[in-house]
Amino acid sequence: MEFNRKTILEFFDSSQKTYEIPVYQRAYSWDKKNWDIFFEDILEQLHGDNNYFYGNILLETISKGKNYEIIDGQQRLTTLTIFIRALINSLKIKKDDEILKDFDFDEKVKIYIKNGGNIKLRPVEYDRACFDALIVDNKEKFEINTPSQKKILEAKEFFTKKLSELSTEMILNILEKVESTELTTIELGSKKDAALMFELQNNRGKDLTNMEKLKSYFMYQMYVYSSEDETDTNIENISNIFKDIYKLINDIKLDEDSILIYHNQAYIKGYPYRTLDELKDEFKKANRDKKIEWIKEYIAELHTTFSNIKKFEHFESEYKKYLNYLGISAFIYPFIIKGFKYFGDDNQKLNELFKVLEVVLFRAKLINSRANIQERLNGILRNFNGDILTLKENIKNKLNESWYWGDKNTETYLNTTNMYDSKVVNYLLWRYENFLQFKGYSIQKFFIENEQIEHISPKQPDSGKIENGYDVNINRTYNDEFKSEYLNCIGNLMLISGSHNASIGNKPFNAKLESYNKNPLLNQQAEIKNFAKEEDGNFLWKKESIDKRHKKIVEFSLETWSF
Repeated sequence: MEFNRKTILEFFDSSQKTYEIPVYQRAYSWDKKNWDIFFEDILEQLHGDNNYFYGNILLETISKGKNYEIIDGQQRLTTLTIFIRALINSLKIKKDDEILKDFDFDEKVKIYIKNGGNIKLRPVEYDRACFDALIVDNKEKFEINTPSQKKILEAKEFFTKKLSELSTEMILNILEKVESTELTTIELGSKKDAALMFELQNNRGKDLTNMEKLKSYFMYQMYVYSSEDETDTNIENISNIFKDIYKLINDIKLDEDSILIYHNQAYIKGYPYRTLDELKDEFKKANRDKKIEWIKEYIAELHTTFSNIKKFEHFESEYKKYLNYLGISAFIYPFIIKGFKYFGDDNQKLNELFKVLEVVLFRAKLINSRANIQERLNGILRNFNGDILTLKENIKNKLNESWYWGDKNTETYLNTTNMYDSKVVNYLLWRYENFLQFKGYSIQKFFIENEQIEHISPKQPDSGKIENGYDVNINRTYNDEFKSEYLNCIGNLMLISGSHNASIGNKPFNAKLESYNKNPLLNQQAEIKNFAKEEDGNFLWKKESIDKRHKKIVEFSLETWSF
């Protein structure tokens, strides 16, 4: 193990030296918040006399003096390289300034970016083509395929914009400050030394993701519990699996630490799981001679979970789309993780699972009780082993037993007098539209520009006078009963586009009805005439009309979201 204090210039300044980020490390993840801090730190240092310190860089020596793998510090070094590329570009724009007449642009590129065929920094494999195009070859565009590639491009654009606002002299001062900035390299000779040092560093409060902390912890435990002749092999095993997990992370929209929580809720402790300490406690319970196997089995299962989350995000089924449209709450994901484990590629069973989960999710969002639905479902989650019929029956019984999300309370909430403020009113009315259309297509194929909820009997205008055709008194205003019981109930609400809604506003009901009938897309608008009351050739929208439509929609909802 070697400790070396050197400047950033000394760190990069070698024609043969290359730093690689191994594939088991996470890809580039810094964002605007990190870039802001990085840039402000440098500007702040310009006003002081002391040298800036860039921290410790942990390296594994692959070939002494030539090739190193970055064990810790990859985010900082990647950001630094992108920043220097943006800085060189900013100076090139000002190359005619007198102060730059002796500045050697090619030399700076050779030191920090590329010297002949030797590229100084190599990111994880799947981002190298992007990094080479945008940073090494300095192209303006690249076909982005991963979140980390997007961040590489955005970082370059961010620093380019920031530097463009500064004078040439200021940029040169920044470069001088960066080059004289010191860092400490810690060079390690093997993966077991790297595992030990990385874990020791991570226990000093570094701001890492839980996934990075978990990887570090398990690599260190492999170091502790492996026999001497198996240590490197076991640590290599952890590295290889995390390599594949990080590849998957770049193809997944869901946050990696959230997936880790859902995984541990599914398999470790149920919904009460919150922190890595609880996972470590489970590991500590394993017999000493079983600890290596425990880690291997856990990591393999974790890899399966990330793989299955990727499958879920690309999965096509009716009820999966319904879940997405509702907005999947966190407590649903552990069931999805276990579902993919037990059902594999059985799309029919997966869709049946999603149907059950959609009922639970709809009821949870409709009722939005302060009571904790996770507490009621925890035992069911932990005991779920792939039996979909038992799962459905257990959830039905538990929710009815708990009352909050049971059949009776669901009906009560559907009959509430203020569905207008409900989180699910848009979704409910889209599903109702599917019911009316009898075509069975996904609600996501619909599109209404500036989607809004229309009050058929309109909200009272500022003038206080309601137009003809509605249930009003002689002063053409609503009485208290109508305002409290009818105005915002589901029978008086309907999907509509923003432009359509603005055009009809407080018009007489006959005029509204005519505009509904001209709508070629939504049958729920066309059917309003069926509920309206006709008197002397005019159509009226009265309490009876709202009651009839309300009853029909509630009956549809109770059938749709039952077990």
